[in-house]
Amino acid sequence: MIKNNYRYTKTVVLGEQFLKDTGNKYRVVSKKKYKGKIANDGKVILEAGVTFTLQILEDNSEIIVDRETGEIKEDNVFETFEVTVIGLEYPSNFKKGDYVSLGAFLSDASYFVNYTLIMRFADITYANK
Repeated sequence: MIKNNYRYTKTVVLGEQFLKDTGNKYRVVSKKKYKGKIANDGKVILEAGVTFTLQILEDNSEIIVDRETGEIKEDNVFETFEVTVIGLEYPSNFKKGDYVSLGAFLSDASYFVNYTLIMRFADITYANK
C-alpha cells in the first residue's frame, strides 16, 4: 500500500456552483492576514492576501433529504465559511458587517480536505444590502 497517498490526490471544488447557489452575497464576520505560500527555494507559490470568514445569506441549492429519516436537511443560510482573496493587501477596507461578493474563483488553488472547503478567489467587492 502506498504511504501518504494524499500527496497524489486532489478533490475539485465547484466554486462557481457555490457562488450561484448562495447568490454570491455574504456578510463579513472577520478577516485575518494570509501570508501566502513560498517554496523552500524562495519561489512564491501563492501570493499573500486576506482570509475572510463570511456568513451565507441565502441558499438556493437543491434540497437534500435524509435517506434514513426522510427529513429535509437544513440549508446553509447563516452558516459561515472561510475564503482567501489572493493578492489583496492587509488590512483591507472591508470590515465586519459589510456585504460582499466574490469573483475570479481560483480553481487550481482551491481544494477540499478533511471535510473543509479551501476556496481562493482573486477578487472581492462590496455588495448591496
